[in-house]
Amino acid sequence: TKPRGMRVVAMGGRMDGGSLFGMSKKAKVEDESTLPPKDYRERSDIPKMLNNTPHPREVRKWFYDDCKESVVEAVTGENPKTRVKAWIEFPELNVNGDVYRIGTMLELVREVAMALAADGKRVRVCVQGSMGAGVFQGLPLSLSGVARILDMMDWGDAEEFITRGSIGGDVPQPDDDYFILISPQNIVGYSVLPYLQEMEQTAGDRPIIMINPKLGDIQSAGNVMSIRGRGERMEYVERAWEQVYHFRLLYKKPYFFPIYGALRFGTGGMWELYKKYGKMEAEEWKLLRTYDDGEPGAAEITKRILK
Repeated sequence: TKPRGMRVVAMGGRMDGGSLFGMSKKAKVEDESTLPPKDYRERSDIPKMLNNTPHPREVRKWFYDDCKESVVEAVTGENPKTRVKAWIEFPELNVNGDVYRIGTMLELVREVAMALAADGKRVRVCVQGSMGAGVFQGLPLSLSGVARILDMMDWGDAEEFITRGSIGGDVPQPDDDYFILISPQNIVGYSVLPYLQEMEQTAGDRPIIMINPKLGDIQSAGNVMSIRGRGERMEYVERAWEQVYHFRLLYKKPYFFPIYGALRFGTGGMWELYKKYGKMEAEEWKLLRTYDDGEPGAAEITKRILK
């Protein structure tokens, strides 16, 4: 006997109309559609033990080269793009962690700038200045002192082709070929977007590269970046600037340990979801899924990584 109204389904069965012995044919096809294509160029050589900081030089170089390849190809290829952004976040470049290292960001910028200047092109490396007036002037903490460090950096043989600047309409000069913007971001009470848009207008069709931008709204008592106009601001941030590189590690928030996997987008043109197996020296990375229709959502990532 069974209680009235209860349905009994065989072990492993489905209640949604699919097969009792697994997923339906349609669901199976959809599930297999994100499997990596045959002969896809995966990056299973992602460095191991990334929670060990400071990172060795070879670990940093892996990320510098990976990001540089995608960015340089995007702005110098057969169909060069003019408004691009790159996001790279491993422990030394995670501003929310306690091992953030501004030197790592500047080393990355130097690698990209020197690659662009290799054939004699002129590159302007830009970091935003203080916003506001008087005692209300402010600068994001992660950018404090960066302009001064840039002035002291060694650019090697590319020294004469690389100059420093801020973000604004008066920054681009006629002989500039490329612009690299270091972590442009809003602060409480002030938005960097107007300065960025003015710079765009002056630069025209010359490529501008944003590295690790944080352009989301920050609410304040002064009603800056309020609900009014938010749609247009988000449209500008998401659509006007094309993502050409992305790498971030996957954790169970709010913790930064252990590392479960990584999400990457680069020269392959597809979003790549990797899972980390093993511990310490026995760690290995495996490409689980690829997505050609945009960045996978949190639910999809969780389903694949924790499976």
